[in-house]
Amino acid sequence: MNAAWRAVLIVCAAIVAGPVIAADQSRLAVPVMVNGHVIPYPVFAIYVMPGSDISVGFVDAVGGATVKMDGREVNLGEEHLQAPDKPGLSILEIRNDATGEVCVINVFTMVGVSGVSSNGKLNGYQIGSYPATPLRGLDIYLPPEGVIEVTGTNADVAISPNFKLGQFVSKQASGYPKYVVLRPSLLLKLENILASLNEAGHPTRNFVIMSGYRTPFYNQAIGNVEYSRHVWGGAADIYIDEAPVDGKMDDLNEDGRIDREDARWLADFINDMSRRGAFGPRIGGIGVYGSTSAHGPFVHIDVRGTRARW
Repeated sequence: MNAAWRAVLIVCAAIVAGPVIAADQSRLAVPVMVNGHVIPYPVFAIYVMPGSDISVGFVDAVGGATVKMDGREVNLGEEHLQAPDKPGLSILEIRNDATGEVCVINVFTMVGVSGVSSNGKLNGYQIGSYPATPLRGLDIYLPPEGVIEVTGTNADVAISPNFKLGQFVSKQASGYPKYVVLRPSLLLKLENILASLNEAGHPTRNFVIMSGYRTPFYNQAIGNVEYSRHVWGGAADIYIDEAPVDGKMDDLNEDGRIDREDARWLADFINDMSRRGAFGPRIGGIGVYGSTSAHGPFVHIDVRGTRARW
């Protein structure tokens, strides 16, 4: 064997034997509670209206906490923690004085939808109109109060350990600013699934978010159902693209093909989590989709609060 071939084999062996890159699985020993959401991660995000209250606490009693908003210490016993009066990004830092752990919450103060024009635009971005009547009278289908402004600056801001804001914007063509609606419970669910996959021996750094939020305008343009959970920021179409990274679903069931059965494998994994109570009472939806000329196989998940399978 000549030296050139030996060099190739050494390089290939190094690639095969290299470290597996998995999701960030950092966890807090004592989860924090912000606006009713139990957050077990050192970084997360919430979305609030200007001047609204922000509640902060811990799941378990602790000796004390040091809370800062944009670097200014806040005495929760004497001051009321409120969102800024103007839309934008603020940094809420919560330090558990008993454990020394710090949780950073990226607080996105939203833009009120009252600013949407009669033709459905906000600062030139086409949002469209939400249905006037919520589906079956459910509050989760009420029009959102506000939308998060996404810019070239904040698109890469972490909204959980493994996801960034810009991954969830509607796929419609536009420049900045863009606007998005997101439910924190969706990010909690995505992180939970990622962690479970890694714990089960399926190294996964992230999901490809094929479709996150959809504006009513875009949702109608692609012919989707009017009350899709994507329109309320509570759904994501996902697939795993790790080995190799090639823009399509991996061969998860290892049958040598990339098809709907790989999406079924992932959906079954998530459904098994659901049956074990991983998502609590808010089970949500799971949908399995095969390939088309426009995309490969993927799985839909949502946090609608009731069980749905298709």
